[in-house]
Amino acid sequence: MPEELTSYRSWEQVGGYFDGDGNVRVEVLKFVLRLGVRFVDTWGPQLESIRSFLMGQGVRMGRVGLDQDRAGNRRPAYRLDVGETASVIMLVRALGSLCVKKSEDLKIALDYLEDRITGDEAASRFNDLIATGRRKGKRRMTMMPYTRRQGLRLHELTNAKRARDAHRVRVDPAVEEKIRNDHLKLGMGETTLSRKYGYTKGVLRRVLRELKANGARHGKG
Repeated sequence: MPEELTSYRSWEQVGGYFDGDGNVRVEVLKFVLRLGVRFVDTWGPQLESIRSFLMGQGVRMGRVGLDQDRAGNRRPAYRLDVGETASVIMLVRALGSLCVKKSEDLKIALDYLEDRITGDEAASRFNDLIATGRRKGKRRMTMMPYTRRQGLRLHELTNAKRARDAHRVRVDPAVEEKIRNDHLKLGMGETTLSRKYGYTKGVLRRVLRELKANGARHGKG
């Protein structure tokens, strides 16, 4: 394939490519929408050239990889994902004025990432694009009447509450010893231990941390 078809040296070239074979990815989490940018092509070197240009502009991303469906099955195509928030913002800002078909996707993403709209508003606008055939994918149902920044704060507060609750839960010493043995001798992780003993991962994390600290003190003694 001629070099000029795979050598990307300008935002205009990348914008033209994204308008045809790129998309804004949307993942619904508990308190926020996780947005990313994806490029897809059946020829890996094409994406490597785009990656090289974007990295030169300061965009952070992973490597070019084989595309997969939701079940993890590989498809006969390659993909390049940008997911780090600062890099996604940089990218959607740069591409917004250079795209036609995907311009609204990029505008919605930027409005949400810069806290001008709520998660519900962003999801509704993406759903409208799907309904009118301007975007592929499934409709997203959300309960996020707050901006991304507010959602991140709610996430922090929820984690802090879980940590406080985990600290208050008491575990019988005999059960603690069983947990310790299962963890050290059988290699059980927090998820498996949680299923077996019925405690949250936060509680188990605290128990294992305390057991480790006690073991260290006994070792010094």
